Amino acid sequence: MSVSVYFSNQIIQIAVGKRAKRGTLQRVYTTIAPDGSIINGIVMDGDALAGHLRSFWQAQNIPTNDVYLIVNSNKIAGKNIEIPILGEKKTIQFIKREFSDMQREESENTIAYIPIGYDKKTRLKHLYAELAPKEQLRELMDVFTAMGITLKGIISGEGSIIGYAQMTLAKQFKTFILQVVNGNLVSNVLFVDGEFKYYNSVRCFNEIGTEAYLEDLARSLNQLEQFMQTQKIESQVERIFVAGTSGNDINVYSQVVREHGVTSPCELLNTGLGVGTELQLSSEKALFAVSGLYDQGTNSNFLKHFSLKDDSENLVDPRMKARVIAVATTFVLMMIGFGVALTMKLVRNARYEELRDYNVKPNVVQQTAMYDSEVERRDALLSKFNSINTINETLDSYPVCSDEIIDVIETTAKGYAEVEILSFNADEGKVNFSAKAASVNDIYKYIDNLLLEDIFKTVEHTGYTYDSKANLYNIHVNCTLAGSVGRRSEEE
Repeated sequence: MSVSVYFSNQIIQIAVGKRAKRGTLQRVYTTIAPDGSIINGIVMDGDALAGHLRSFWQAQNIPTNDVYLIVNSNKIAGKNIEIPILGEKKTIQFIKREFSDMQREESENTIAYIPIGYDKKTRLKHLYAELAPKEQLRELMDVFTAMGITLKGIISGEGSIIGYAQMTLAKQFKTFILQVVNGNLVSNVLFVDGEFKYYNSVRCFNEIGTEAYLEDLARSLNQLEQFMQTQKIESQVERIFVAGTSGNDINVYSQVVREHGVTSPCELLNTGLGVGTELQLSSEKALFAVSGLYDQGTNSNFLKHFSLKDDSENLVDPRMKARVIAVATTFVLMMIGFGVALTMKLVRNARYEELRDYNVKPNVVQQTAMYDSEVERRDALLSKFNSINTINETLDSYPVCSDEIIDVIETTAKGYAEVEILSFNADEGKVNFSAKAASVNDIYKYIDNLLLEDIFKTVEHTGYTYDSKANLYNIHVNCTLAGSVGRRSEEE
């Protein structure tokens, strides 16, 4: 029996079942941590948290073996990277170089990653790589050590939910969004053509269950649409799978989503959980914990690459003392066999000398050095190529107030208002123009026309004032251009 525990803030979720490529869920538990004991996946009061968990664990008779921790925290950095086919050691080195801009000491962090795709043309693997502070991992492990539990793994919430979607939904759908609602935190996972592309997590500040709260959830989807526009992704989203809400809410939510311009159908998540109706809703609400029952490979586990090097990490606990005694006993027995081993060493020494002579030959050393040099050169060129692409894509996302855009603004006002373009703020994408109308009714017709234009990201109408001298109404409106508009006509 395996246990998957989810930490983020006060709500702690625990899933119990069988951990495998297709996990099997049996029970779900939820408890509230002591106030302020854990914030954003960071342990603030380890004693209070461990004491609460210990009592809850014993009361529910939860297994203490094969325990994995899923933790959501903005201290854990993640990114999509492309990497040549390399051995595990060089793969880790490559990933560390990709995170070199994080301005963190390499020795104070550890790496985890999951494969998300492979490009046959470029022969590059696509990975979702993550970087976590060792200090944070140590504090999390200390909480469970105080409970008498040794963690088998620590996996990020982001990596775990991406891996879950890849192992379940991506088997049936190509382009989709998985939206996980967990209290006032909503997380969205975007897959395009069967491969993970983007993740965002948004905190909602309105009361759960209210119309304003549903508006917050819907707005978080607009960020994904903006990303797709920026990346020039043309694939249409087939489904939006929502986990953590009820069937009654999903009908209302579908309407709210459509009002935000997202036309993809919304439906409750019922894929990959493999549970009955009674357990379905609780498993959806605890989807991050449930995702930990899906074995996503050893490299997704931060503890695999977690290295204990400094003195504070080498403090000996009672279990370690028992191991030291066992090692000492073994050492005595090994001394008895030392004589036999020494004889075998002398016999093999001749073979060793022969191999060593081969390794130090000038031509072998030269070829090895050339190979390492070419690998480093290739890696450097690939890094520069990725940086240039990122700059170009960022520039392409900014709008341009071209003649075509000005013509649309003037045509929209024709018959209703007189407009004059005053200025354009390129950084914010805002067009500053004056608009005057002879009739109040014309004002609203003009505003309606503006709202219909897809060149605008936002249109904010803040009222109007009457100019008695000109017998005209001055319209107060602020318009922000949508990403990338105007560039196509500029490039042509």
